[in-house]
Amino acid sequence: MALVIDASIALPWFLHDERSAFTDGILSELGQAEIWVPPLWRLELANGLLMAERRKRIDRQTRLEALELAEGMAIRVDSAPVQLREISSLAERHGLTAYDASYLELAVRQGFALATLDRTLAHAAAAEGVPVHSPGRGSAAEPRRRYRREAAA
Repeated sequence: MALVIDASIALPWFLHDERSAFTDGILSELGQAEIWVPPLWRLELANGLLMAERRKRIDRQTRLEALELAEGMAIRVDSAPVQLREISSLAERHGLTAYDASYLELAVRQGFALATLDRTLAHAAAAEGVPVHSPGRGSAAEPRRRYRREAAA
């Protein structure tokens, strides 16, 4: 199985007050499944940890240790050139940031599933036909009921 993850999945691995059975389940897949990210993921992870330190949620040593651990994880960073037009199109079509659209673009281009805690990104992925892993879904490809109601509205 190949899976694209965003920073909302990875940050809880290092910010223990955000951990859940869902995010821990994805963490347990490392080394067993192909976990993919766009290059932006590294910056988002580093920034999320830095913000946590500035907000006194973690200390500097914890941040540095988390960065070292993240660098050693079996996560594949996409090396393809950034598809600016496609990312921009996805962002426009689904009301995403270009950052979030980069995760969706990778999943669409490679035919991979997407794991996220971001509801807007999950909704966009489902609309694009990408199998989505997020808490509360009955199956990887099934949109949440509230998304179906929004789509029908």
